[in-house]
Amino acid sequence: MNEPSATFTRSFRSPSQRCAMAKNNSIDIMLPYWGDFGLLKKTVESVLAQTSDAWHLTVIDDCYPSDEARKYFADLKDPRVTYIRHKKNIGITNNFNYSVEAAKADYCTILGCDDILLPSYVETALSHIGDADFYQPGVEVIDSNGQIYLPFVDRIKRILQPKQSGAYSGEFLATSLCRGNWLYFPSIVWKTTSLKRYRFDPDYKVTQDVFVELNLIKDGGVLYFDKTPTFQYRRFAESMSSKEKKSGGVRFDEENRVYDYFAKKFSEVGWKRAARTAHHRLISRSHQFLSRFA
Repeated sequence: MNEPSATFTRSFRSPSQRCAMAKNNSIDIMLPYWGDFGLLKKTVESVLAQTSDAWHLTVIDDCYPSDEARKYFADLKDPRVTYIRHKKNIGITNNFNYSVEAAKADYCTILGCDDILLPSYVETALSHIGDADFYQPGVEVIDSNGQIYLPFVDRIKRILQPKQSGAYSGEFLATSLCRGNWLYFPSIVWKTTSLKRYRFDPDYKVTQDVFVELNLIKDGGVLYFDKTPTFQYRRFAESMSSKEKKSGGVRFDEENRVYDYFAKKFSEVGWKRAARTAHHRLISRSHQFLSRFA
């Protein structure tokens, strides 16, 4: 594949071109919480260990049936950390939307409650994102014990990712992501005003982020892809195929709906290659086929 280092639908200024503006930038780290408190604590500790202070952490507890998190944050007493607990469970997608609505800083991220920020995550993101609408850092994959490994699905993502850091957009980026989604949603830093233009659809339980990402690209959004690893994404050992069998194939059903929708939308704006790729979605179809035998 012939890959441009950058494909723009609008002008893009790098951080060095707008360094005066960047001095006051910060990231709202929004952390929807439901799950293992021990892993949540490790995630929070990774935020507290950042080399930059240009962040604020907001933990949104979706009424998880345990008091551990509330007690932990009450004792933490860190002005950089806010803890919110819903009175009743609203579900992961609605909690994503709550996070977006609550974000106030120039940039925000919706962090997974079992993932890890490497110490330079905030500093590196703010020094590279420039005028991009969203920023994808380099990602290491870790298992349940925090050991780095590379499952098959992540090997494919590595192959599909751009070979060099830079700003990408337009039909090139849409085609690339429809071929196979190589983004890691919990690691993405968003320009807050750009993300607030969209909502995560509660009808989608697994691929709600893909819908937002492709809509943003269709509307002219720019992604800055950075190969520098500053994020650790936790992928548990249970295979996606076994999860699919338990959930009745929710992911694959949703992928079919999302890509069919964007095949039509990309065709309407004249992105023929992106439309064809969304229609064929060979990686997704291959994954669906192979899961039958796993």
